[in-house]
Amino acid sequence: LLLFKKISWTNICPLLMTWITVLVIVVIAGCPPTLTPSEMVVRFGDPVLINCSTSATDVQGMGWEAPFGGTGFERPPVVTWRVDKVEEWTPNPFCYVTLVNGSQCTVNPLITVYKTPDSVSVSDMGHGSMVEGREYDLKCDVINVAPVQNLTVTWYRGNETVLTQMFNDSTMTPVNASSTLRISTPRDYNGLTFRCEAELHLGPKGPKFPPNVTSPPYTAVVLCKIPTNLLHVSDLRHMLAHRGSYDSFFFFVFMYYCRVISLIYLQ
Repeated sequence: LLLFKKISWTNICPLLMTWITVLVIVVIAGCPPTLTPSEMVVRFGDPVLINCSTSATDVQGMGWEAPFGGTGFERPPVVTWRVDKVEEWTPNPFCYVTLVNGSQCTVNPLITVYKTPDSVSVSDMGHGSMVEGREYDLKCDVINVAPVQNLTVTWYRGNETVLTQMFNDSTMTPVNASSTLRISTPRDYNGLTFRCEAELHLGPKGPKFPPNVTSPPYTAVVLCKIPTNLLHVSDLRHMLAHRGSYDSFFFFVFMYYCRVISLIYLQ
């Protein structure tokens, strides 16, 4: 009896442990199944196709559950989720495998659905022309973009990048976004163009070149600001009576015009 117990523990147990190890390896190898691709980025309205496969031999059946494009209970080893037109912002399909022993495992692909903006524009928020030496805000409006957490807005003054802004809103459906640029206005900003660019950074699975939309240029109008005591009407009258040259005359006419305009806008 003691000998039997000794043989049982020294011979049967290693065989039992080996059998359990093999069983675990087989289950792990086929469950969960493999997705190809397991991660993808798709534009709203475009088609999508993902294969789900298993290497397990004890599979009763497999399939896809999804709000659209789901399949029935199909034979292994491969089942395909195919949609001609993605019209959900968070589709969340999953592939399932049912083994002969009744157990089941599932796997979800990571899908990002994106949409480029309907429009991108720059506005002066109603202040119109600017006076030199003051600060003003310009606003960039990005209309109907998704997902906003992948959006980057870049401001340009001429061809120079002056501000980059990212967003941390986790909303997956299209939203409107905006960015504000505060500028000081030296005299040489007059006639300078500003623009903003909305770009979706969708990672290595996204398009090779990030989708982007650029606003039309906004042209700054900066009015000159001069001391109010620099020129008076009497100076202009004096020049009209005793102008020595046409150059000096037109210079004083221009300076008088600047003073009138600056007084209007500085009130």
